[in-house]
Amino acid sequence: MAAPVVRQFSEQFPDMRFTMVSQPFLQPLFEGLPNLQFIGANVYTDYRGLRGLWKLFKVLRAQKPDVIADIHNVLRSVILRLFFAGCGKRVYFIKKGFFGKKALTRRYRKKRQPLKTTFERYCAVLEKCAGATLPPGTPYRLPEFQNDLTGIPAKAIGIAPFAKHKGKIYPLERMEQIVAHFALTRGITVFLFGSVAESSVMEQWEYHYPNVRVVAGRLSLYDELALMQQLSVMITMDSANMHLASFAGTPVVSVWGATHPYAGFYGWQQSPENAIGTDLPCRPCAIFGNKPCFLGNYLCLRTIKPKQIIEAASRIMGI
Repeated sequence: MAAPVVRQFSEQFPDMRFTMVSQPFLQPLFEGLPNLQFIGANVYTDYRGLRGLWKLFKVLRAQKPDVIADIHNVLRSVILRLFFAGCGKRVYFIKKGFFGKKALTRRYRKKRQPLKTTFERYCAVLEKCAGATLPPGTPYRLPEFQNDLTGIPAKAIGIAPFAKHKGKIYPLERMEQIVAHFALTRGITVFLFGSVAESSVMEQWEYHYPNVRVVAGRLSLYDELALMQQLSVMITMDSANMHLASFAGTPVVSVWGATHPYAGFYGWQQSPENAIGTDLPCRPCAIFGNKPCFLGNYLCLRTIKPKQIIEAASRIMGI
């Protein structure tokens, strides 16, 4: 989610030098800007533990930064920013809005109102670092991804049926109905996105229905973004693929269960009318979908009809 905001700042302030530090596989999100450098840091292998963070700190200190923006604010990034603060660097960090999110997701006396978006929270940190405000309506130049992918039809739809947590996954038997509908619609090819661990279910759909192609685990992130950029629409859960498709500039129909766009994690520049969910008194019950269902049956997901998702995607595709 940080990628479009960081890119906006990099373009708006060309005389400033930006260094983005994140997981190595995310590098394609930050390419193509002369004053934006990406440093891949795998904190599970090369920079593991406190000793690894000290090693990473020394790598980053060699870049001679003037100011540090911690837009993650978790234990690892807190330790890193303390290292920098200890050597006299200015440090700013994201305010996540803990109390507002707790009030939004608690079971009783819920305060169900939109919170500041994560994009706005990122922007606030970077504005402090830059000492300047990003002008309202600052344009976002969509990155263009070049690849050798062939055979992409004029009307192609992407579907990412999985998410990290159960509270965000639409029942697979109903998602299969959606896949079948579009697979059997003349002139449409369905591309299925996800991880290698999830590919077995999608491969079954690929086997049973025509015009279905599994790309999960078969393409690099760069090529997945390139493919997403050529799709007419993407159907996703509240998941990473929603944000990747949004970053690529593709319209997204997103399905919401235990979570809610009010928490501030909606896709970049996506239309609110394309967020599909059921208004229940218990929703949202979690920010990330990782809590047990209050009712025990995930009614929020089971009450969404496949027809709602199909109609939303079909409206965007003009069919």
